[in-house]
Amino acid sequence: MVALLLTACGAGVSSTEVTIPDEPSAAVQTIADEMTAGNYSMLWRAMPASYQADVNAIAQLAGAKVDPEIYDRSFSLLGRFAEVADKQKSYIINTKLGGEQPAEQLAKIEAAWPSMIGFVQTIATSSISSTAGLQAFDGHVFSEQILSALFKYSKDLAVLSGEDNPFDGLEFDSLKTLESTDTTAVLEMTFADGDVETEAFTKVENRWVPSEMATHWSTEMADAKAQLEGISSEEMAKKKPQIMGMITMVDGILTQLESAQTQEQFDQALQGAMMPIGMLIMQ
Repeated sequence: MVALLLTACGAGVSSTEVTIPDEPSAAVQTIADEMTAGNYSMLWRAMPASYQADVNAIAQLAGAKVDPEIYDRSFSLLGRFAEVADKQKSYIINTKLGGEQPAEQLAKIEAAWPSMIGFVQTIATSSISSTAGLQAFDGHVFSEQILSALFKYSKDLAVLSGEDNPFDGLEFDSLKTLESTDTTAVLEMTFADGDVETEAFTKVENRWVPSEMATHWSTEMADAKAQLEGISSEEMAKKKPQIMGMITMVDGILTQLESAQTQEQFDQALQGAMMPIGMLIMQ
C-alpha cells in the first residue's frame, strides 16, 4: 500500500481537485496528506497512465479467462457468508466451541463487527465480484466507489484490534529532496515516530514512483498476464464438478448455521461443519 501511495504525480489533480506539485518531496507530501484525510482514490490517480492501463488490462483478462459460474458463485457465496454472519452475530460471538473468550476480547470483536461485515460485503458487491464486472473493470471507478470504503474498514479494524494503524506510516514530520534530476530523485523521509529513511524515485510519464517499482513493474505485469493466459479451459472443466461440489457443500453449511434459532442449535451446526470445512481447506 505504501509503495502505491508513493506513486506521486508530477502534475495533476485528485478527486478533490487538489493540485499535486511537480517537486518530488512536495508531491509525495501531498499524496500522503490526501490519504490520511481519507481520499484513498489518490492511489489510482497518482499512478502513471500506462500503469493504470496495465491494471485494467489484467483485471479484464482475468474476467475473460476464469470460469463464469465458478467465479460468480464463489463471490455470491462470500456475500451470503457475510449475511449469515451478521444475522447470527450473537451466536458467533458467544459460542464456546473455540474456548471461552475474555469479556474484553468479545467487546473488541463486537465493536469491530460492522467493519468486518462491511469489508466483506463491499468486496462481494463490487465490480470484481462477477466476470462481467471484471471484463468491464475500470480502475478509476473502482478506486472512487470501492477503494475508499475498503481502506476505511481496514483502518477501523486496525484501530479496534489494537494493531498498529497502517496509516500512521503515512504521516511525515518532514520530507526533503536530497538530490534530483529530471527523471530521478532521492527523498529523505522523517516519520512521526522519528525514524528516518531514504527512498529513490523515478519519474514515469510525469509521475514520481519508487524506483524499485519502476524497475520491476513491466516484468511483474508480464508475469501476471502469462499466468492468466496459461489458464486452460479444458483443465478448468475437469476440475469444475469438484469445485462446484465444494461450493454447494459450503452453501449447505451456511443454511444450517442460518437456520439455528438458539445458541445450542448454532453450536451443534458449527461443530458438525468443522470436519467438512477442514477437508475443504486441505483440498
